[in-house]
Order: sequence, then C-alpha cells, then structure tokens
Amino acid sequence: MRPIVVAIFLLIAISLGAFGQISLKHGMSKQVLGAPGLGFAPKIIRAIFTPYVLLGFALYAVSSMFWLVVISPGGWALSYAYPMIAISYVAVVLLSRVFFREAVTPVQWFGILLMCCGLVLVARFGASTGTVH
Repeated sequence: MRPIVVAIFLLIAISLGAFGQISLKHGMSKQVLGAPGLGFAPKIIRAIFTPYVLLGFALYAVSSMFWLVVISPGGWALSYAYPMIAISYVAVVLLSRVFFREAVTPVQWFGILLMCCGLVLVARFGASTGTVH
C-alpha cells in the first residue's frame, strides 16, 4: 500500500480516537460514579448507555478498523506506527481546551512539545516497513 494512503488511514484513526475521547468525556460530564460498591454496577451500565458515551465507543470501533489497515501487511511496522498514536494525545489536549475549557499548565505544554519532538524523530529515523537494515 502506498505510504500516503497508510498515513491518511493513520490520521483518520487518530482523529476518530481523539473525538471518541471527547465524546466519552462529554457523556460522562453529568455522571457521578463515586466509589465502587453497592450501586456501582447500575451507575456504570447507565453511563455506558448515554448517547455520547455510546458515540465515543462507536468512534473507537471505527478508529480501530482504520488502525487495522495501518498495521496490516502492506501497511507500516507496529514499532513505527504505534508511536504515532501520541498525536492523539496532543489532539485530545487541544480539543479539551476548546470543548471543555480545560487548563493546561506550562509544564504540560513542555511535555507535549517533548512528545512532538519524539514523534519527529520516529517519523524521520524510524523504519516504516519493519525490515531489518
């Protein structure tokens, strides 16, 4: 498979996963689960069946289908592709700021910058095919 096609599938998988996280968070915004104990299971079941939580699960399922293409033969080596999922960490932080007005500290931004630097290194010097040189 052409590398650009694999990259597009990867970006779709990452995007769907990030929006899945946002949907799960939104779905859980009114759910109070509290400490495990009596009544915990019904709370979890009720939470699972809220529309946004179900949407989050669905987005993850579709994301996984795109991911399977990325790691299939003709796709990329897992040791190359999997670190790219860190892009979703950055996306979730940005989306959380936009949708939930979550604060991000300077130290967190620095950590995100370090992750991005690591991604550049993997992308530049990693072997996408998984072959041994």
